Formats: sequence, C-alpha cells, structure tokens
Amino acid sequence: MTRPATGELHAVLREIEPGLFRAEYSGEINPEDPDQREIPDFHIGTDAASVRQWVEEMALGLGYQKVVWD
Repeated sequence: MTRPATGELHAVLREIEPGLFRAEYSGEINPEDPDQREIPDFHIGTDAASVRQWVEEMALGLGYQKVVWD
C-alpha cells in the first residue's frame, strides 16, 4: 500500500566511523494514523551522498513529498 503524500520525512545523517555513514529516520507502525507509535529506522553506507539518495528515494516511494535533513 502506498502511503498518501503527507509532507516531510525528517532524517539525520551522521558519520559514525571514518567512511561509514548512517541516516536515521522514523518508520511508522501504523500508516493509517501516522501520528501513532513511530519506530526508529536507519540506512548505513560508505558514501554520504549515496546514503542520502537512498533515503530520499525510499521516502518518495512511500509517498512523502520531501526529506528534511535535520
């Protein structure tokens, strides 16, 4: 089920070790009510740009309008 466009997915990108990047964002347990019970989720990679691109493509695929990098 594709989630309706709800706006923004907030994410944080950090270098957790030299050359290892982690994007953290919230995943939702209940997509019918996005304000209920969010769980943490993440993506790890060796290139900051590719980690950022992966998260942005995933968010668009879920119906978000954009990713806000905090």
